[in-house]
Amino acid sequence: MASTVAVFAPRTGRVRLVLIARDGGEGPSYPVGDTTDIGRTEGHIVIGDDPYISPRHARVSLRDGTYFLRDLGTTNGVYLRIPFSVDVDRGLALDAEQELGDQELFLIGQQVLRFEVVKHAEEGFGVASDNGTLLFGTPGAPRYARLSQRTVEGVTRDVFHVHKTETVIGRESGDIVFADDPFLSRRHAVLRVRPGASFARDARRFTLADLGSSNGTFLQVRTEVPLRPGSHFRIGQQLLRLDVDVNRTGA
Repeated sequence: MASTVAVFAPRTGRVRLVLIARDGGEGPSYPVGDTTDIGRTEGHIVIGDDPYISPRHARVSLRDGTYFLRDLGTTNGVYLRIPFSVDVDRGLALDAEQELGDQELFLIGQQVLRFEVVKHAEEGFGVASDNGTLLFGTPGAPRYARLSQRTVEGVTRDVFHVHKTETVIGRESGDIVFADDPFLSRRHAVLRVRPGASFARDARRFTLADLGSSNGTFLQVRTEVPLRPGSHFRIGQQLLRLDVDVNRTGA
Protein backbone atom coordinates (compact mmCIF):
# COMPACT_ATOMS: atom_id res chain seq x y z
CA MET A 1 0.00 0.00 0.00
CA ALA A 2 2.88 2.40 0.63
CA SER A 3 5.54 4.07 -1.42
CA THR A 4 8.50 1.88 -2.32
CA VAL A 5 10.92 4.73 -1.61
CA ALA A 6 13.14 3.49 1.21
CA VAL A 7 15.46 5.17 3.68
CA PHE A 8 18.92 3.69 3.88
CA ALA A 9 20.64 3.67 7.24
CA PRO A 10 23.45 6.24 7.39
CA ARG A 11 26.93 5.00 8.18
CA THR A 12 27.26 7.87 10.64
CA GLY A 13 24.73 9.99 12.45
CA ARG A 14 21.57 8.81 14.16
CA VAL A 15 18.03 7.69 13.45
CA ARG A 16 15.23 8.63 15.84
CA LEU A 17 11.47 8.74 16.21
CA VAL A 18 10.03 12.12 17.18
CA LEU A 19 6.66 12.38 18.91
CA ILE A 20 4.67 15.26 17.38
CA ALA A 21 2.53 17.30 19.78
CA ARG A 22 -1.06 18.29 19.02
CA ASP A 23 0.04 21.86 18.25
CA GLY A 24 2.50 20.58 15.65
CA GLY A 25 5.57 21.09 17.80
CA GLU A 26 8.13 18.42 18.59
CA GLY A 27 7.82 16.34 21.72
CA PRO A 28 10.20 13.69 23.06
CA SER A 29 12.48 11.81 20.65
CA TYR A 30 13.61 8.20 20.88
CA PRO A 31 16.63 6.48 19.32
CA VAL A 32 15.93 3.79 16.73
CA GLY A 33 18.02 0.64 16.73
CA ASP A 34 18.00 -2.42 14.51
CA THR A 35 14.65 -3.37 16.08
CA THR A 36 12.51 -0.84 17.94
CA ASP A 37 9.11 -1.85 19.35
CA ILE A 38 6.48 0.69 20.42
CA GLY A 39 3.61 -0.09 22.80
CA ARG A 40 1.47 0.95 25.73
CA THR A 41 3.11 -1.37 28.28
CA GLU A 42 5.84 -3.24 26.36
CA GLY A 43 8.66 -2.37 23.99
CA HIS A 44 11.60 -0.02 23.67
CA ILE A 45 9.28 3.01 23.45
CA VAL A 46 6.39 2.92 25.93
CA ILE A 47 3.52 5.40 25.64
CA GLY A 48 1.46 4.49 28.67
CA ASP A 49 -1.23 7.17 28.63
CA ASP A 50 -2.88 6.29 25.30
CA PRO A 51 -5.65 3.66 25.73
CA TYR A 52 -5.89 3.19 21.94
CA ILE A 53 -2.38 1.72 21.76
CA SER A 54 -2.03 -2.04 22.20
CA PRO A 55 0.43 -3.41 24.80
CA ARG A 56 2.99 -4.01 22.00
CA HIS A 57 1.77 -2.11 18.96
CA ALA A 58 4.30 -1.43 16.19
CA ARG A 59 7.85 -2.30 15.17
CA VAL A 60 10.45 -0.30 13.25
CA SER A 61 13.24 -2.58 12.06
CA LEU A 62 16.37 -2.30 9.95
CA ARG A 63 16.85 -4.90 7.25
CA ASP A 64 19.32 -4.81 4.35
CA GLY A 65 19.89 -1.11 4.88
CA THR A 66 16.19 -0.17 4.87
CA TYR A 67 13.87 0.74 7.73
CA PHE A 68 10.46 -0.94 7.78
CA LEU A 69 7.29 -0.28 9.77
CA ARG A 70 5.12 -3.21 10.88
CA ASP A 71 1.79 -3.61 12.70
CA LEU A 72 2.10 -6.22 15.46
CA GLY A 73 -1.48 -7.50 15.17
CA THR A 74 -3.12 -4.59 16.97
CA THR A 75 -6.73 -3.66 17.61
CA ASN A 76 -6.59 -0.18 16.07
CA GLY A 77 -3.85 -0.55 13.48
CA VAL A 78 -0.89 1.49 12.28
CA TYR A 79 -1.38 4.27 9.72
CA LEU A 80 1.23 5.81 7.42
CA ARG A 81 0.80 9.35 6.12
CA ILE A 82 0.32 9.69 2.37
CA PRO A 83 2.95 12.10 1.02
CA PHE A 84 2.05 15.50 -0.33
CA SER A 85 4.78 17.13 -2.40
CA VAL A 86 5.49 20.50 -3.99
CA ASP A 87 7.20 21.16 -7.33
CA VAL A 88 9.60 23.86 -6.15
CA ASP A 89 10.73 24.82 -9.67
CA ARG A 90 7.20 25.55 -10.87
CA GLY A 91 5.64 26.45 -7.54
CA LEU A 92 2.92 23.84 -7.96
CA ALA A 93 1.44 21.51 -5.38
CA LEU A 94 1.52 17.88 -6.49
CA ASP A 95 -0.71 15.30 -4.82
CA ALA A 96 1.03 11.92 -4.58
CA GLU A 97 -1.57 9.26 -5.37
CA GLN A 98 -1.56 6.07 -3.37
CA GLU A 99 -3.12 2.80 -4.52
CA LEU A 100 -6.20 1.94 -2.46
CA GLY A 101 -7.23 -1.69 -2.05
CA ASP A 102 -10.53 -3.32 -1.22
CA GLN A 103 -11.34 -3.28 2.53
CA GLU A 104 -8.51 -0.87 3.38
CA LEU A 105 -8.94 1.69 6.16
CA PHE A 106 -7.75 5.27 6.06
CA LEU A 107 -7.86 8.24 8.44
CA ILE A 108 -8.74 11.85 7.66
CA GLY A 109 -9.32 14.20 10.58
CA GLN A 110 -11.31 12.22 13.14
CA GLN A 111 -12.87 9.98 10.51
CA VAL A 112 -11.99 6.30 10.20
CA LEU A 113 -13.21 5.20 6.76
CA ARG A 114 -13.29 1.75 5.21
CA PHE A 115 -13.01 1.53 1.42
CA GLU A 116 -14.92 -1.28 -0.27
CA VAL A 117 -15.10 -2.07 -3.96
CA VAL A 118 -18.69 -2.62 -5.07
CA LYS A 119 -19.30 -6.05 -6.53
CA HIS A 120 -20.53 -6.35 -10.10
CA ALA A 121 -24.10 -7.24 -9.08
CA GLU A 122 -24.39 -4.04 -7.01
CA GLU A 123 -23.13 -1.58 -9.63
CA GLY A 124 -26.62 -1.02 -10.99
CA PHE A 125 -29.84 -2.95 -10.63
CA GLY A 126 -31.31 -1.85 -13.93
CA VAL A 127 -34.57 -0.10 -14.64
CA ALA A 128 -37.56 -1.45 -12.67
CA SER A 129 -40.92 -2.01 -14.31
CA ASP A 130 -44.38 -3.15 -13.37
CA ASN A 131 -46.40 -5.00 -16.06
CA GLY A 132 -44.33 -3.33 -18.75
CA THR A 133 -44.56 0.16 -17.23
CA LEU A 134 -41.26 1.72 -16.24
CA LEU A 135 -40.93 2.97 -12.68
CA PHE A 136 -40.71 6.74 -12.43
CA GLY A 137 -37.88 7.90 -10.13
CA THR A 138 -34.51 9.56 -9.75
CA PRO A 139 -32.14 8.41 -12.51
CA GLY A 140 -29.70 5.75 -11.35
CA ALA A 141 -25.94 6.24 -11.24
CA PRO A 142 -23.10 3.72 -11.31
CA ARG A 143 -21.63 2.69 -7.97
CA TYR A 144 -17.89 2.00 -8.15
CA ALA A 145 -17.20 1.68 -4.43
CA ARG A 146 -18.35 2.82 -1.01
CA LEU A 147 -16.88 4.39 2.09
CA SER A 148 -18.16 3.37 5.51
CA GLN A 149 -17.59 5.28 8.75
CA ARG A 150 -16.27 3.14 11.58
CA THR A 151 -17.36 4.44 14.97
CA VAL A 152 -15.82 3.99 18.43
CA GLU A 153 -18.58 1.45 19.10
CA GLY A 154 -17.05 -0.73 16.38
CA VAL A 155 -20.07 -0.43 14.10
CA THR A 156 -20.72 1.25 10.76
CA ARG A 157 -22.57 4.55 10.87
CA ASP A 158 -22.93 6.36 7.54
CA VAL A 159 -22.17 4.81 4.14
CA PHE A 160 -21.18 6.93 1.13
CA HIS A 161 -21.25 5.51 -2.39
CA VAL A 162 -18.59 6.51 -4.90
CA HIS A 163 -20.40 7.42 -8.13
CA LYS A 164 -17.82 9.64 -9.85
CA THR A 165 -14.33 9.09 -11.18
CA GLU A 166 -13.12 11.74 -8.72
CA THR A 167 -14.62 12.10 -5.23
CA VAL A 168 -13.40 14.92 -2.99
CA ILE A 169 -13.71 14.64 0.81
CA GLY A 170 -13.54 17.70 3.03
CA ARG A 171 -14.97 19.81 5.83
CA GLU A 172 -16.62 22.53 3.70
CA SER A 173 -16.28 21.60 0.05
CA GLY A 174 -16.45 18.32 -1.84
CA ASP A 175 -18.64 15.35 -2.67
CA ILE A 176 -18.49 13.95 0.89
CA VAL A 177 -18.49 16.59 3.63
CA PHE A 178 -17.93 16.15 7.37
CA ALA A 179 -18.86 19.64 8.53
CA ASP A 180 -18.48 18.87 12.26
CA ASP A 181 -14.87 17.62 12.07
CA PRO A 182 -12.51 20.50 13.01
CA PHE A 183 -9.43 18.46 12.07
CA LEU A 184 -10.41 18.24 8.41
CA SER A 185 -9.29 20.81 5.87
CA ARG A 186 -11.78 22.52 3.59
CA ARG A 187 -10.84 20.15 0.74
CA HIS A 188 -8.87 17.39 2.40
CA ALA A 189 -8.43 14.32 0.16
CA VAL A 190 -9.54 12.88 -3.15
CA LEU A 191 -10.45 9.33 -4.18
CA ARG A 192 -10.05 8.57 -7.90
CA VAL A 193 -11.20 5.75 -10.15
CA ARG A 194 -8.52 4.95 -12.71
CA PRO A 195 -8.79 2.70 -15.78
CA GLY A 196 -6.59 -0.38 -15.73
CA ALA A 197 -4.57 -1.98 -18.48
CA SER A 198 -7.81 -3.07 -20.15
CA PHE A 199 -11.34 -1.69 -20.19
CA ALA A 200 -12.67 -4.62 -18.19
CA ARG A 201 -14.46 -3.75 -14.95
CA ASP A 202 -12.04 -5.82 -12.88
CA ALA A 203 -9.12 -3.80 -14.26
CA ARG A 204 -10.17 -0.59 -12.51
CA ARG A 205 -7.74 0.94 -10.06
CA PHE A 206 -8.56 3.18 -7.12
CA THR A 207 -6.21 5.78 -5.68
CA LEU A 208 -6.23 8.10 -2.67
CA ALA A 209 -4.40 11.42 -2.51
CA ASP A 210 -4.04 14.18 0.05
CA LEU A 211 -4.93 17.68 -1.18
CA GLY A 212 -2.39 19.54 0.94
CA SER A 213 -4.39 19.23 4.14
CA SER A 214 -3.10 20.56 7.45
CA ASN A 215 -3.39 17.26 9.33
CA GLY A 216 -2.73 14.74 6.57
CA THR A 217 -4.30 11.59 5.19
CA PHE A 218 -3.21 8.24 6.64
CA LEU A 219 -3.51 4.78 5.08
CA GLN A 220 -3.48 1.62 7.20
CA VAL A 221 -0.37 -0.57 7.15
CA ARG A 222 -1.54 -4.09 6.34
CA THR A 223 1.77 -5.96 6.66
CA GLU A 224 4.91 -3.86 6.62
CA VAL A 225 6.06 -0.87 4.60
CA PRO A 226 9.41 0.83 3.98
CA LEU A 227 10.00 4.22 5.57
CA ARG A 228 11.89 7.26 4.33
CA PRO A 229 13.24 10.36 6.10
CA GLY A 230 10.35 12.48 7.34
CA SER A 231 7.76 9.70 7.18
CA HIS A 232 4.86 10.28 9.60
CA PHE A 233 2.79 7.47 11.06
CA ARG A 234 0.02 7.18 13.63
CA ILE A 235 -0.50 4.65 16.39
CA GLY A 236 -3.46 5.27 18.66
CA GLN A 237 -3.71 9.03 19.06
CA GLN A 238 0.04 9.53 18.64
CA LEU A 239 1.80 10.96 15.60
CA LEU A 240 5.46 10.02 15.12
CA ARG A 241 8.06 11.11 12.56
CA LEU A 242 11.17 9.24 11.44
CA ASP A 243 14.21 11.53 11.49
CA VAL A 244 17.56 10.65 9.96
CA ASP A 245 20.39 12.94 11.06
CA VAL A 246 23.43 12.25 8.90
CA ASN A 247 26.91 13.39 9.92
CA ARG A 248 28.12 14.23 6.42
CA THR A 249 31.70 14.89 7.50
CA GLY A 250 32.08 11.26 8.50
CA ALA A 251 30.34 9.74 5.48
